[in-house]
Amino acid sequence: MKTLARTADDLVRTYRTFGEYGPLYEVVSKVSESKVHIRVVESGEELDYSVDKALNDPEAD
Repeated sequence: MKTLARTADDLVRTYRTFGEYGPLYEVVSKVSESKVHIRVVESGEELDYSVDKALNDPEAD
């Protein structure tokens, strides 16, 4: 069962998509209260991403 993520800590180790149909990414770690470090699964690219944006992105099935 999925739980509702509310903070950067809740996002770690979850898989999400950029918007409804975007690529899959994994939230690797928390950088700060406002940023998480992510890895785009398809490309392997890693970057820091806004917690607010990640919270609004759908969790992958």
